[in-house]
Amino acid sequence: MPVMLDRLAAILAAVPAGAVRVQVRDKTLDGGPLLAFTQAVLAIARPLGAQVWVNDRADVAAAAGADGVHLPERGLAIADARLLGLPIGCSRHSTEGALAAVRDGADLVQLGPIWATPSKAGMGDPLGLAALAALARRLPVPLVAVGGIDSPERARAARQAGADAIAVVRAAWTSADPAATIAALVTAAG
Repeated sequence: MPVMLDRLAAILAAVPAGAVRVQVRDKTLDGGPLLAFTQAVLAIARPLGAQVWVNDRADVAAAAGADGVHLPERGLAIADARLLGLPIGCSRHSTEGALAAVRDGADLVQLGPIWATPSKAGMGDPLGLAALAALARRLPVPLVAVGGIDSPERARAARQAGADAIAVVRAAWTSADPAATIAALVTAAG
C-alpha cells in the first residue's frame, strides 16, 4: 500500500487544493486494516485540501473521521448510513436509480458507466452522454459522471453534459504518470 499512498500524494500535490475528492475503496480489507488505511489516506489528503470518503463502510468512515461515505447500488441503505451523521454519496447505474437515491436522502449521486470501462464489463451498455444530460436537468444534488473517463476530452464532455464532477479509477492507478494524468483531467473538467 505504500506505493498507492505515494501515488495519491503525487496526484494531490499536482492539483489545486479542493479539486479532488478521494474515495477509499478496498473490498479485500477487513474493518481494522481498512480503518488504518483510511487514516493513512486522511493524513495525506487533508493537508493537501482533499476530502476523503469511504466506499460502502459507514462504520469505518465514521471511525476514521472521513468526510463522507459512498454507497454502492447494492450496499447499505441510505437511511441506515444516515444514522452515523455523515454525508452520503451513492453510485447508481440508471436514471431511475439515481432519482430514487435522491428521494431516499443521498447528498450526491455518481452515475455510470457513461462510457465502456473494463471495471463495469457485463453491466450492459454504457449509459452515454444523453442519459447524463437528461439526469443532470432533473437532479437536485451534485451529479458525478463515472466510467471510461480516461481522457481530457471525455472529462470535458461529461462536464458539458451537466455533470458537476467526474470520477476516475483507471486513470489514477494505471497511468505511468498519474499526477500529470489527473491534473489534465481536472483542468479539462474545469
